[in-house]
Amino acid sequence: MRKQTKLVAVLSTAAMLALGASISSFAATGWAEENGTWVYYDRNGDTVTETWKKSGENYFYLDEDGEMAADYLVEDDNNYYYVDSNGAMVANRWVSIENEDFDGSDDDEPANHWYYFGANGKAYKSSSNSSNASFKTVNGKKYIFDDEGKMLYGWIDDNGERVTGDDDWRDGLYYCGDENDGAQAVGSWVYLEITDNNYDDVVVGQSSNNLFDDEEQTRWFYFKTNGKKMINEKGKTINGRKYSFDEYGRMNAEWVQWEATPTEATMSSADRADYSRGFRYYGSPEDGARLTKGWFQVVPDSYLNLGDYNDDDENWYYADKDGKLVTSEVKTINSKKYAFDEYGVMKDGLVAIMFEPGSTTKIITVKGDDDIAGLYFDTEDNFKNNVSDLYEAGYKLFYFGDGNDGSMKTGKQSITIDGDSFSFLMNKSGSTKGAGKFGVDDDKYYLGGMLMKADKDDKYSVVKAVQVDGSYTEITLLTTEEFLNEMDVNSDTTGREKDYDEYYNVKEAAADKTETTADGTVKTQYRLVNTSGNVQKSKTKAKDGDDRCYSVNSGKEITAVYVED
Repeated sequence: MRKQTKLVAVLSTAAMLALGASISSFAATGWAEENGTWVYYDRNGDTVTETWKKSGENYFYLDEDGEMAADYLVEDDNNYYYVDSNGAMVANRWVSIENEDFDGSDDDEPANHWYYFGANGKAYKSSSNSSNASFKTVNGKKYIFDDEGKMLYGWIDDNGERVTGDDDWRDGLYYCGDENDGAQAVGSWVYLEITDNNYDDVVVGQSSNNLFDDEEQTRWFYFKTNGKKMINEKGKTINGRKYSFDEYGRMNAEWVQWEATPTEATMSSADRADYSRGFRYYGSPEDGARLTKGWFQVVPDSYLNLGDYNDDDENWYYADKDGKLVTSEVKTINSKKYAFDEYGVMKDGLVAIMFEPGSTTKIITVKGDDDIAGLYFDTEDNFKNNVSDLYEAGYKLFYFGDGNDGSMKTGKQSITIDGDSFSFLMNKSGSTKGAGKFGVDDDKYYLGGMLMKADKDDKYSVVKAVQVDGSYTEITLLTTEEFLNEMDVNSDTTGREKDYDEYYNVKEAAADKTETTADGTVKTQYRLVNTSGNVQKSKTKAKDGDDRCYSVNSGKEITAVYVED
């Protein structure tokens, strides 16, 4: 908006020509120039005051002294008009008039007031009979004026009054630009600087991770087609994208939890999954559009996962069609399966999972304290010591890539543990698809998917396999020394055709055994495996790294361990 100085001057020149023509046509009655100004005489020869007189197409105002006013705001019968520097009434024009109260000390007091004068010359102003905000349309835009015709700007409340101060953005319902604009924001975004004296308070529905942790903020607001700011919206569609707004109209960004009061309290896994599912992610403060049905990698909110928030750890998350986090679920995305824990974090690497009863997707992951959970698989020994207990507790081991992918893997895999690579076999099909093999496959033993094989230095090792009612519950890899200790037999060369430094007859102790216990039918087997994990049979001299030899019969049972003379 600009003051129409040039246009008004053109109009006023025409008005003066008309005025001059009019004066020449009057004698005692009419216009007269006296002492450098114009006056108007009525039929009685008296000068008229505080009234309008027309000359040609223009109206002129005679003030209280009877002199023609110029460059002056005229108040007449509770209406306001403006006459330009040549005295002609202005119509269909914006006019900027100096604010006599402005001294520069008040930021909310403008240096000039803008007025708009309509076709009848009257300034637009608010209605004295209405308590609601009433906007006027000028050149396709909406403006609001006070009862003296001054254009209002900034935040406007529902009563049509301008609100100022630190809480103007809270109390205001409409926004009308600055002192030199004033157009109402309609169906549009506006990026505004605000002062939030309560910035450190937690507000339900607002981002709770101190995203806007300064008193002085710059925030996005959206104003609807009726000019009112958007408030208390969980997921409003604007231009095809979803946005969230707090109770004062600020666009939320990043993490939002609308369905529960943010909390850090300890929860059960199921309750935590429900709570986490209520979080939605609304993009950056510069964007704010809700992420829907897609992947995103960010640091969690402090109320979603305090530990990762404090460590500034970025996690991968997936939002469903409603923007909710996928939690405690193995979900198929683009034909691949991914696992998400109760915090909504996509899991990678080796993960122990228990499916909820009756479900093939809802899961419980072994998490607990990160330091404790990490010990399950951080070394080869910890892996071997923990997997049997996890399977017995109802968990199964799955592999979800090395962190660059995260999708469930099947078949043979090479998995790194503590810097070393190990061969794994993950089930390719069936109800346990993806789970690490626990048992025998192709005459090789697997513990939670890990191939049980002898170390290169040992050359041979013994696998102890225990089944209860046909299901493997324990698979342990033993060195020769550990095996002999478990056999609990003495060295004996009696009756042998050849002499041995040591000879351990383990035929009976190591033979396959089946017994009935309180736990069920228990079957125990000992099998000799080489560095490829292959089970040995019909061996008479399988020498390990300590020069001990194994004898294995055709039934794959170990019968003796000896050291040649």
